Amino acid sequence: MNQTVHVTHRLRNAGNNNGQGLNSGHNPKIAMVNILLEKEVTFDLPEGLFSAHITGIKPFNKQSTRGKQDWIRILFDVCVPSLPDLDCRAGRNFLLSFKSGSDLRNFLTPSLGQDFFKKNSAKNIDLEKILVGLHGVVKLSHFTGEDYDKPLVIVDEFEPMVVGGKD
Repeated sequence: MNQTVHVTHRLRNAGNNNGQGLNSGHNPKIAMVNILLEKEVTFDLPEGLFSAHITGIKPFNKQSTRGKQDWIRILFDVCVPSLPDLDCRAGRNFLLSFKSGSDLRNFLTPSLGQDFFKKNSAKNIDLEKILVGLHGVVKLSHFTGEDYDKPLVIVDEFEPMVVGGKD
């Protein structure tokens, strides 16, 4: 937790209180502590395309009628120009399945490449090592239901940033 702290001084009795009230003792100054607050975290983001990077992979379990299922949540830091004073974040949950046609595989293929799954077939992979730090563009949309006071933000896509290019 990094915070910038500045201590400044104000003259006691700046107003006319006859020397009574706060710090009315013999010290002629009142110390003021100014703290730069950290950015507030928000997942309440607008729809659109935004620069982002993957910051983490969080595993969790869900119970289904077939038993326990393994899931992951991919977390993003999002740069939203209209919210410069907030720490903008987004996330998307996936059933941990890389079978052909699975939601997770379809979502990651643009980032990992069409042949990633064939090249790594039957191999152990460190998904966190592969994904965390990837930069790109997220497409965010909203889902609004009757029971929602504000929209649920959906990460529809993540397109990796192309470095360099062919002329």
